[in-house]
Amino acid sequence: TGLITVQGPIDREDVSTLKFSVMAKDKGANPKSARTQVVVTIKDMNDNAPSIEIRGIGLVTHQDGMANISEDVPVETAVALVQVSDRDEGENAVVTCVVAGDVPFQLRQASETGSDSKKKYFLQTTTPLDYELVKDYTIEIVAVDSGNPPLSSTNSLKVQVVDVNDNAPVFSQSFTEVAFPENNEPNDLVMEVSASDADSGSNAKLVYSLVTDPSSKDSFTIDPDSGEIRVKAVLDREQRERYEFLVVAADKGSPSLKGTASVAINVMDRNDNDPKFMLSG
Repeated sequence: TGLITVQGPIDREDVSTLKFSVMAKDKGANPKSARTQVVVTIKDMNDNAPSIEIRGIGLVTHQDGMANISEDVPVETAVALVQVSDRDEGENAVVTCVVAGDVPFQLRQASETGSDSKKKYFLQTTTPLDYELVKDYTIEIVAVDSGNPPLSSTNSLKVQVVDVNDNAPVFSQSFTEVAFPENNEPNDLVMEVSASDADSGSNAKLVYSLVTDPSSKDSFTIDPDSGEIRVKAVLDREQRERYEFLVVAADKGSPSLKGTASVAINVMDRNDNDPKFMLSG
């Protein structure tokens, strides 16, 4: 019949054109024959979903699908290079690529040149990042081709926000006033102050210290780790009734940030003096 049929699956992405010869031969005593060249162009079907490749860019390295980026990077900082491709052709290979969900990242095409079937994008930030608000993001990138029906694919990148020392320590009370009895024992506990830091790691570890005037620097001490304030000497209300000084909390970030609070200690009287007669002439 001369009907040409295929013997197995054909994939245009592997072989787009088939060329072969067809010979016709009669059955006469002296058979005659003729040949013709047949060229079969394989028509594309939309049988390939887009491919999405995510790579590190610049100083932002990727490992196991995760990128680390400092919270203080400028807006529009690129965190990845995204390459999208489709093995089909024509409309089947025209790909639209977007970032899914409500995350502060977007795709910006790397250049206007290039085919519709292969494009490169920068994945970049759209707003300032804040470690104290959101510590990590899972960014899902969706690519959809223009075939009928369209095919799509997804790939994701986890972005971990790295803390920087952008929060100073804050005391639970900016001013504290206490009463403490005189004739105390040295090293008696007077009070305890407490501060917190919204950062993490060493940026949130605090060291306490006192800022006192020269006349009272030998009267009190503070534990640098706990914030406990203790008296070093025996207080005498008849010599001094009130002490005022600053407490400083400094974090271990680089550079270090500090917070301060004011402390007032009123020395309470004890009945430690005998009456004295005042003689008048």
